[in-house]
Amino acid sequence: MPSLPSTKCSGCGACAQICNKSAISMMPNAEGFLYPQVNSELCVECKLCEKTCPVLNVKTSTDFSKRKSYAAICNAEKTRLESSSGGIFSVLAEKIINEGGVVFGAEFDSDFSVKHGWTDSICGLERFRGSKYLQSRTEDTFLECRKFLEDGRKVLYTGTPCQIAGLKAFLKKDYENLFTVDVICHGVPSPALWQKYIEFREKKSASRIVKTTFRRKNDGWKLFSLSFTFANGSEYSVNQSKGMWMLSFNKNVMMRPSCYDCVFKGSKILSDITIGDFWGIQNYIPEKDDDKGYSICFLNTMNGEKFFESVKKSLFTDEIKNYDCKKFNTQLLYSIELPKNRKKFISLCIKESFAVAYKKYVKVKFPVRVYYACRQFGGKILRNLGLRK
Repeated sequence: MPSLPSTKCSGCGACAQICNKSAISMMPNAEGFLYPQVNSELCVECKLCEKTCPVLNVKTSTDFSKRKSYAAICNAEKTRLESSSGGIFSVLAEKIINEGGVVFGAEFDSDFSVKHGWTDSICGLERFRGSKYLQSRTEDTFLECRKFLEDGRKVLYTGTPCQIAGLKAFLKKDYENLFTVDVICHGVPSPALWQKYIEFREKKSASRIVKTTFRRKNDGWKLFSLSFTFANGSEYSVNQSKGMWMLSFNKNVMMRPSCYDCVFKGSKILSDITIGDFWGIQNYIPEKDDDKGYSICFLNTMNGEKFFESVKKSLFTDEIKNYDCKKFNTQLLYSIELPKNRKKFISLCIKESFAVAYKKYVKVKFPVRVYYACRQFGGKILRNLGLRK
């Protein structure tokens, strides 16, 4: 098993999937994060897992300042509104599927945990569309990806930077028919706490959850909402300025330990294309800031540039030069800070409830709540006056 402290392991699963003896399993700890566990009776000490681990064998690509960047949205308005940002994933994925390929992405499981899966149909992409503010289980998708590649099919694999690094470490060679896209990653919160939050919401609504959406744009793109639909027909929806889950997420109190010292930043991002929210759009193309969602796309490789060029007819794009990642998308370059109350927050949440832990360690002070309320109200007035779409 990789000689890696738990504070460094990203949980990508490359070590478990590379093991020829099936001696490594990815098992959840008390916080719900997956870590490799070895069966000593099966292990033959070949060290293949250590040679594969992307954290122990960090690769370097080009600096972000040398990568082309574009502002982009898809032409299809409906797809854009159903997506977290500008709908770029859907455009890239449909291109691959229309050419007989396969797309891998993160989807909700039956208990609203998140796992990776694949599809080779357009209708199957619905499962992967939209952000999931949780860590996805890669399960056997690296193995499945390799099988499709060796069968000669085009593959688009999407995930976090550490998952893309894990996939490439697992494959151990380049494939012309592989395209990788990572999402700008703030960090991945505890799956165990997510289940505690679901438990809290279901108790409050006296009904089980049947659907959840993390980036609903009913309050606009910038004040996106987390929403739940319940079996009794009721709905809970609250924007990021008020919701307990998103406020806790933004306070960094429930992230995977490796997220506080992530090695897959800047020149260590190995995907062909990086996509995410175009924060700072008002400073670059203010006339297009319609609060419906805009993507920033970084073309990290020649393969990525060719892929992006091949779908441009389905996009509205603007090349963005000298994009200031340090100011508008710091997650591209830097890890989040470790809050001093992280352990206390998680412990209290698991011991009692999410609501109790939130009220003690996260709840936003009154002046901040007033600020966000005014911002939301002002946005509605501007839209009513026709000054904002």
